[in-house]
Amino acid sequence: MRFGDFESIGRRKGESMVWLAYSVREQIRITDMYSLFEAHFDNGYAFPGESHNFWECLYVMKGEVCASGNERVYNLTRGSIIFHKPLELHKFIVNGPDGADLLIFSFAAEGPLTSCLAEKVFALSDAQQDILASMLSFIRAKMEEPRFREILSARDASSCLEPFLTSPAYSQMLSTYLHQLMLSLAETGSVSSVSSAPDAVIFRRAISYLNSNVSAQPSVPEIARYCNVSEASIKRIFDKYAGMGIHKYLLKLKVKAAAELLQSGESVSSVAEQLGFNNQSYFSRAFKRETGLAPSNLKAAASQ
Repeated sequence: MRFGDFESIGRRKGESMVWLAYSVREQIRITDMYSLFEAHFDNGYAFPGESHNFWECLYVMKGEVCASGNERVYNLTRGSIIFHKPLELHKFIVNGPDGADLLIFSFAAEGPLTSCLAEKVFALSDAQQDILASMLSFIRAKMEEPRFREILSARDASSCLEPFLTSPAYSQMLSTYLHQLMLSLAETGSVSSVSSAPDAVIFRRAISYLNSNVSAQPSVPEIARYCNVSEASIKRIFDKYAGMGIHKYLLKLKVKAAAELLQSGESVSSVAEQLGFNNQSYFSRAFKRETGLAPSNLKAAASQ
């Protein structure tokens, strides 16, 4: 039926048209952007491990990268994209002979489909890569404007977000590209497998052990025995995939577990005790150092 047929039917029956309203239900919504930049990294570059309370995404435009997210290790090539959820420990190493061209951005998001992006690496289709290519063309054109060119030359990690402050449509245009990509991935994304390299398998086993003993304080020899490797080997593997020592990694796991307990309604003192901290004061200092928030503030926000 053609659109004109509806009009003729309405006139023939002498009745007014009845219009139904179809609500738009947001499945993913980006609320804030923290960084967005593209850069070339030479072979051997190692980004130190970190975690924060917002999402981060790494997209490989060219080259090869080994990226880790918590216990998972992936080998990324051109067209691969990895999403790190809030408080996920992540690191990457550039292992392509010619280095790698990467797009990295971090953001806060909400919505029921947001969880579909967590703990996954996607191999983008040509159409999905075109979405990011169009977004980058849009960004580059904006940053070529005289008022932004000087900022871009400074190579600040947040430089491509500078137009948020002075160009009213820029932030929504940029988020529209990202929404389009994320919705496409949530519905039809092709998910890549984790690395099966021996070190990667041992790393996953070690992290699984730490998660199972997050309330205790397992020692390096204990973890090495569990993984059936030497202490030197387990330390080397953590440095390779996590970019930090085992005790530092365990602290981050404890803080992540603490955040989940606080958000579920547990008291600060109870959480400190459950996770094996010597006292509540030390727990509060460690939690704030890792997250930027006092545990009491997180609990208060969760109860609102």
